Amino acid sequence: MTHVLTLRKALVVLGLLGLLGLAAELAAVGHWYGPSQLIPFAAIAAGVVAAALFLGTDRVWSRLLLRAAAALLVVTGVYGAVEHTGKNPELLREGRAGALGTSPEARPGEPGVLGLPAPRANWLNGPAPMSAPLAMSGLGLLLLLALYRREADPSAPAPALSQPQAR
Repeated sequence: MTHVLTLRKALVVLGLLGLLGLAAELAAVGHWYGPSQLIPFAAIAAGVVAAALFLGTDRVWSRLLLRAAAALLVVTGVYGAVEHTGKNPELLREGRAGALGTSPEARPGEPGVLGLPAPRANWLNGPAPMSAPLAMSGLGLLLLLALYRREADPSAPAPALSQPQAR
């Protein structure tokens, strides 16, 4: 196995672990209130299956499948970021402020965890945080990077072949 293939497989394993962690995080927060909230699970499943197939057999079709799944993850992550940005004002109006760093029993004005002030809900950490969809896009980019292959420049001169010297 070449060093390049070892690096590729290591990056794919890293992406696979990230996808499994992201799926666990989405499941932990109950991200399935409607059909549109199942989209990330489908994209993650496609990425996990494609990554597992690539790790099992490094064939042309498995690389193409992984590239398609990685592109799907990037697109799904961008779509999720747009959806989350649009949902935050609506959820804040409903009273779902999503105050991070505070216990459920904390009263307004009390300090949060470790005595630090709790952050205010905004577009980044509100009730529909941007971290999960951006992580999904980042993992898709990582998988695309793992499969990047630098093609030879056709306009560059061919490297000179060295002849073995007789002694």
